[in-house]
Amino acid sequence: MDKNALIAKAIQAAPLLKPIRDVEFGCEHLQEFMSATPDVAEKLINAYTNLQGMLAKPLEVQTTKDPKDPSNEAVAMLRPTYSCLQCNTVSSREDRELHGHEKRHRLSIESRSGCLYCGMCDDFVYDPTFEKIRIEQSHPTTSNGRKRKLSAIYSLGDEDKFIYPNSNLLSCLAGAPRGMINLGQTCYMSVILQAMMHNPLMRNFFMSERHGDLKTCPTKDGDNCTACAVAISFIDILATEKIEGHGPTELLHKSWLKNSLLAGHHQQDAHEYFQSLLDQLHHSCGCVAEVYKPCECLYHRTFYGKLRSTMTCLSCKNVTVSEDPIVDLSLDIRQQIKRRKADAKALTAETPLELSTCLKSFTSPEKLGVDAYTCKSEQCENTPQRTKKHMTIKKLPPTVCIQFKRYEHNKGNPQKLNTKVNFPLQLDMSPYTSRAHRKKKTSDNLPLSPLPVSPLTPRSPGWYDLSTVVVHEGAEVTGGHYYCFCRRDDLWFKFDDHRVTLATEAQVLDANAYLLFYIIRHLGSAAEKIAIKENPNGVAEEAIERGG
Repeated sequence: MDKNALIAKAIQAAPLLKPIRDVEFGCEHLQEFMSATPDVAEKLINAYTNLQGMLAKPLEVQTTKDPKDPSNEAVAMLRPTYSCLQCNTVSSREDRELHGHEKRHRLSIESRSGCLYCGMCDDFVYDPTFEKIRIEQSHPTTSNGRKRKLSAIYSLGDEDKFIYPNSNLLSCLAGAPRGMINLGQTCYMSVILQAMMHNPLMRNFFMSERHGDLKTCPTKDGDNCTACAVAISFIDILATEKIEGHGPTELLHKSWLKNSLLAGHHQQDAHEYFQSLLDQLHHSCGCVAEVYKPCECLYHRTFYGKLRSTMTCLSCKNVTVSEDPIVDLSLDIRQQIKRRKADAKALTAETPLELSTCLKSFTSPEKLGVDAYTCKSEQCENTPQRTKKHMTIKKLPPTVCIQFKRYEHNKGNPQKLNTKVNFPLQLDMSPYTSRAHRKKKTSDNLPLSPLPVSPLTPRSPGWYDLSTVVVHEGAEVTGGHYYCFCRRDDLWFKFDDHRVTLATEAQVLDANAYLLFYIIRHLGSAAEKIAIKENPNGVAEEAIERGG
C-alpha cells in the first residue's frame, strides 16, 4: 500500500471533528446553560452584552464589594475583577472561586480582556455567540451594519484630532519582560528599578505621564531630574517594541550627580540605593518639605509609613510616645540567630528563620539598660533609668519594603549572614500594628472589633501580596551580585541583569532574600485614610491607616 493510501485510510478511521469555526458552544457547561430554556439563554446573552458595553467605556479604576461587609463600600482593585453573568457580584480572583462554590454560579467575565471564564472548566472559553458580541461591543457599528467613523464614536477636540492620526497601536512585544544591561557593577540599581516597574502604583503614574517630560518637569530642570530619568526607563521598557536589555544610562547619570557616594563603578548596597532613589524622586516632584515630613507626593503615599515607639520608665511608670516616618522595615536577623543558639530546644543553625517570627520580635516589648533612656518626669528628674521599649506600626503604606540585616561588622571585618528567612506569598501585616497590640491589652469589658484575618476577604485591610524578591549572591559585603524575582499578574520572572527567565513559585520561595516588596491587596476608600472611631465606653479605636 502506498503512502497516499495509508493517509486516506487513517483519515477515514479518525473521528469526525468539527473545525473550530463551526463549534456551537464554548464548552459543555455553557452548552448546558444555553440549552436549558430560552429564558436562561436570553438572560445570559443580555447580561454578557451589558457587561461588554460597560467594559467598552473609557478605562476606570476596577472596584469590588464584599457582600458580607455591612458598609457595602467599594474597594479599588490592582488586579483584574470577574463579573458574574448570573448575578451582579464582582469578585477578585480568589473570591471568584468562593462565589462559584457558594452560589453555584460558574460563568463570569474578566474585566481587562472581556473574555468569558468558566469556573467548572477552570479556564477561559471561546464561544462564537459571545465572542461575536464582544467584538461588536468593542467595535461599535451603525444601524445599517457599517462600521462607525471614529468621529461618530468619540467627540474629538482639537487635542484629540492631533493625537489620533499621530498615534500607533502598541505591538504585542511592548511591555514584555525585559532585563537591564549591567553598566559596570550596576546590578544594585537594576533590581530596584525592576521592583518599581512591577509596582502598579508607580507604573500607572509614569505611564500616564503624570510627572511630565523634560519640558514640563515640575523642577523646571528636566535635564537634572531623577524622576524624568526613571520615566525614560519606564517608557522604553513598557511601551516600545524591544526585546533586548534596557540600559538605564540616564538614571545612572542622575544618581551619580545627586549622590556622590554612588559615583563610580563599584558595588553599592541595593537597600541604600532604594532609600537614596526615593529621596531623589521626592525632590523631583518639586516638594519643598523635608524627606521625612508629611508630603502628598506619589512616593510618600506609596512607600512611607509610620512607626509608634512607646517608652515606659520602669521606675516611675512614665510613658513617652513618639511617631517616626519609615520607608522600610529593617529586621535584625542577628538577634534571632543568637536567641536560637541560646535555646537548647532550638533547631540547628541551618534551619531557616520565619518572617513572621522576625516581625513579631520587631514589634515585641524589650527592656533597655540604664544608659539607653533618660526619664524626664518630675519623679525621675531627668536621670537615666531602666525602661521598656515597644515599637509597633502606626501606619501601613500601600507598599511595604522589608530588609533583612545580613551584614555585621566584627572588629572592623564585615561579614554577611547567609541564614535563610522563609517568607510567604501573602502576608497579613495587621498583627503588627498599633491597634492590634492595643487590642491585646484591652479588658474584656472594653472589646475592640476584631480585624479580618482571611486573605479571601476583600475588606481585609492588612493583607499584602508579594511583588518582588531581591537576592544578594556572594559572601562579600562590598561585592557579589544582585538579581530579583518579580511578579507579573500570576507569573513570576527572574531578572538577572539582561537575562529574563520564567520562574516558579517554588523557586521564588526558595530564594535567600535580602529585600522583599509587598503590595497591598486592596486600596480602601478615602474614608479609611484616617479611621478613628469611639466605642460606647469612650476608648478610641484606631483602624489601620492607609498610605493614600
